[in-house]
Amino acid sequence: MNTRILKAEFDYFAPASIGEALALIAQNGPTARFIAGGTDLLVQMKLETVAPGCLISLMKISELSVLKREKGFLRIGAAVTWDRILAFGSEDRSYPALDDAVRCLGKVQVRRMGTIGGNLCTASPAADSAPALLVYDSRVRLVSARGRRTLLLDKYFLGVQQTARAADEIMTEIRIPAPRPDVGGAFQKLARVGADISKISCAVAVERKGRVCVSCRVAMGAVAPVPLMIRGVPEFLQEKTVTASLLVTAGRMISDEIRPITDVRSTAEYRKQVAGVLFRDVFQKAWTRAGGEP
Repeated sequence: MNTRILKAEFDYFAPASIGEALALIAQNGPTARFIAGGTDLLVQMKLETVAPGCLISLMKISELSVLKREKGFLRIGAAVTWDRILAFGSEDRSYPALDDAVRCLGKVQVRRMGTIGGNLCTASPAADSAPALLVYDSRVRLVSARGRRTLLLDKYFLGVQQTARAADEIMTEIRIPAPRPDVGGAFQKLARVGADISKISCAVAVERKGRVCVSCRVAMGAVAPVPLMIRGVPEFLQEKTVTASLLVTAGRMISDEIRPITDVRSTAEYRKQVAGVLFRDVFQKAWTRAGGEP
């Protein structure tokens, strides 16, 4: 457990509206930071790797706490906690890959405080939510004094802890299109222990008609500088009858496409070797969910 105290002094604000938050970030300059649950930023501050002169909390802004289905998509406010998403997924099974991912996310304390927007803004290549959101073709909405814009999540990640969000922009919500009826999804990660950061993770969303793969989307975490959409495999599998040998070939293609590194959690060689096996396991789970049969 990290028991360090916060040594540096900083100003703290808790605005009640997006307009107030944007005014505060403009007034306080480049040392100001937005904060939601703080499960990442506060750890960095305790370790003294970052030292903001000002923290602007987003947790009292009601617009960022929306969680509801609207015609054609699901809206998840950026300040919605993992616990709320988990409760939603227990009642609405439309996005099983996201539900799988949230169940893998840290311990109780993290799920109660951590937010989906904070996870995406931190932009770790191993972020568990990212692959699941990518296979559902999610978008993020960003707001600044200059206006609003919507980005595909696939275009949002630029590098390790780098995103297309400007320092003066607030992520307000994530929008996930409603899946078609015959789409199944799944997520799985490999880690040293259950609550640890992923060594490697995979999400799949697949649409099937009988034994034929109509379409699929595949994303992986901790295999590249960003959470990675897999490009070649969906085209390879499209309109083919799914067999064990077909999935073995697809798994090899994934191992060739990913760009992992060696770090404290795993080696690049290990990630290359297990990527295809992990994909096959996750695909089979998504496949069964799509059609009710193996």
